[in-house]
Amino acid sequence: MDKKYRVGVASLVHDHIWSLARVFNDHPRCELVAVGEQVDELRERFVKQYPNAVPYSDWRKMFEECKMDIVLITSENSRTADIAEVAAAHGVNILIEKPMSATLEQANRIMAAVEKNGVQLMVNWATNWGANYQTALRLLKEGAIGQVYDVRVRMAHHGPKEIGCDPYFWKWLYDEKLNGAGAYMDYCCYGAALIRLILGMPKAVMGWRQRLVKDYLETDDNGMVIAFFDNAVARTEGSWCEIPAYHDMVVLGSKGTLITSSGKLLMSTEPRKAPAEVELDERKEWNVNAAAHFVHCLDTGTAATGMCNPVISRDAQEILEAGLISDREGRRIALPLA
Repeated sequence: MDKKYRVGVASLVHDHIWSLARVFNDHPRCELVAVGEQVDELRERFVKQYPNAVPYSDWRKMFEECKMDIVLITSENSRTADIAEVAAAHGVNILIEKPMSATLEQANRIMAAVEKNGVQLMVNWATNWGANYQTALRLLKEGAIGQVYDVRVRMAHHGPKEIGCDPYFWKWLYDEKLNGAGAYMDYCCYGAALIRLILGMPKAVMGWRQRLVKDYLETDDNGMVIAFFDNAVARTEGSWCEIPAYHDMVVLGSKGTLITSSGKLLMSTEPRKAPAEVELDERKEWNVNAAAHFVHCLDTGTAATGMCNPVISRDAQEILEAGLISDREGRRIALPLA
């Protein structure tokens, strides 16, 4: 196919936009045509990098005046639903940078808007493009380690401010109303999506979050969700305090163990032998990054796969919300939420 997709950007306060815009700009079938951002500094920075993008100080006006096929929503988590509803009403396909939203109610609004207007939705998770994660998910599907009974995901770094994130980014990450929580929402979301993808929806969850180290925060800097299944348990952990950074998972099965480790994948199927490195799959051309994947979805009329599937991402939001309720009320929360 030779259709050229016109891509707009709504909001630039999520730091992931800079890598996301790059892969869309580099895709031969995409062109960045517009950007809507009220902060002059961010808007000017974007247009300097992508001079063909028409700048708007209001993303609403961008939808009214500019024809787009795709919009990249890289706003505060609490604003994704507002933007997505307008995008869907204008017939624009939507990519939201992780997580889907700040609350389950917002995620449900997004799903309803997409269904009502017949547009495509994808949620971008950087983890989804790692060859080690893609290979691990294939091996799990093939039963390489038997029945999966334990999934452990930990995502952590030293903190948004400490690792050099833009102040326009970390200021809203530290605001619970805009983010949905603190490190809990920022980092436990990855594991929530992976757990949902590997094991399905849990029967119940318990959540915990707390400020352990960074006394300048008014939100949590560490969090965890434990998910319970009939024959499995899983947990997702997030931290803004860890040195060095860690972004990996361990999956235990009845016949072995899979471990992602700094871009590598290890597997153990013999009790007395150390885990051995697994040769990684060659990624399919349409599954190397968000741009390639979304273009493939639009070309073929198929839904996004893996963590990026909208149902997986919506269900991850429900897991996170149940964990927040659990933390507040000090009890296990049954799913689905009423």
